[in-house]
Amino acid sequence: MIEYRKMPPVAREQITHLEWKAFIPDQAEPQPPQENPQEEAGMARFGAFDDGRLAAQVNIEDRQAIIRGVEMTFGGIGGVATLPEYRRERLVAGLFRICFEYMHQAGIIFSALAPFSFPFYEKFGYAHAAQMHAYRFASRHLKPVRAPHGITFREFQPENDLEAVMAVQRSMARFGSRVLETRRYLQDNHDKHRYVFERGGTLIGFIEYDFGTSDDGKEQMAAHHTWFSCDECLPALVDLTHRFGSQREWIAWEVDPEIPLEYYITEPGKARRTRDGYMMVRVVDFPEFCRRVRVPLFAAEPVIIRVADPDCPWNEGTWKLTPVSGRLEIEASGREPEIGFDARHLSHALGGQLTANRLHRLGGLPCAADAAERFTRIFPPDSYVTYTGF
Repeated sequence: MIEYRKMPPVAREQITHLEWKAFIPDQAEPQPPQENPQEEAGMARFGAFDDGRLAAQVNIEDRQAIIRGVEMTFGGIGGVATLPEYRRERLVAGLFRICFEYMHQAGIIFSALAPFSFPFYEKFGYAHAAQMHAYRFASRHLKPVRAPHGITFREFQPENDLEAVMAVQRSMARFGSRVLETRRYLQDNHDKHRYVFERGGTLIGFIEYDFGTSDDGKEQMAAHHTWFSCDECLPALVDLTHRFGSQREWIAWEVDPEIPLEYYITEPGKARRTRDGYMMVRVVDFPEFCRRVRVPLFAAEPVIIRVADPDCPWNEGTWKLTPVSGRLEIEASGREPEIGFDARHLSHALGGQLTANRLHRLGGLPCAADAAERFTRIFPPDSYVTYTGF
């Protein structure tokens, strides 16, 4: 008989054993970590137990994000793992149900995660909502540009630079960035090579490098977290990357989709660029989400929708959405719905990347074009800030 329950932080031995079996079975079993109250703050762990044995787990961590114009706490999902002998028994499905209930009771109306498999999480109502561009090119193909006069760089000092770097990465929302690393990540991971860029005493940029060997055995440098608050900083970032990467055969560079990195690659046709799916989102409490978010002032017409969401039954029903001066009123309706959503399509339409009218045109949302357009005017494409992953 499987029992689902919230776990205390002290269950470190069982958690470590489960994660070893699930993630790194080819390595020696690690020792349980020491208790870290700071790390556990804001964390809720849920486990599926078989006669007292931890068979599967899901973690929820409170994170802050700006979503459709409003700062809110969202539930970041991580640590999803199942012992190999218990896989395909839907233990994670049971855990997600109690996790959704927990978030609903805790007032967490939105959830996000970095997926290992998109279809796996689609089953729980999550939808793909962000992308990154990953470039890989020979280091000799990066242009040897010079940093603009007045822009300098130095090593990142967490104790002095943390808040300024957090502000710079938030500015990346102008590129459609949905990435927000945590203060804890920037304070830790001391093995990273991190640099900040300044102009006139103001911090305007940040970048992180890793060094290693690629899958094909090439010496490679990877560049991550390319953040800059003004365009003039990008040539300085390229300049420093060229200096660091000159002793490596290949450079792998991950950036937000709208950053024009091709401009600095001498042979863009020889560079490999992939569009990587980056994260998934889900609305846990749809009525409260509607009450909280800001909507465009040009949205003026109501729309009536039907939501089917058995994992979050408080979302189910027929709802009338009425935009009023940048806010959204929601009320139960007895009228015939104009659009029918399941949890995944609703998450798509609210997540900001794939709108309702586009879903309609793609054949994923059977409804009248006018109804899809009215819903899209309420929830248009959106750039919001969220997290990288766990």
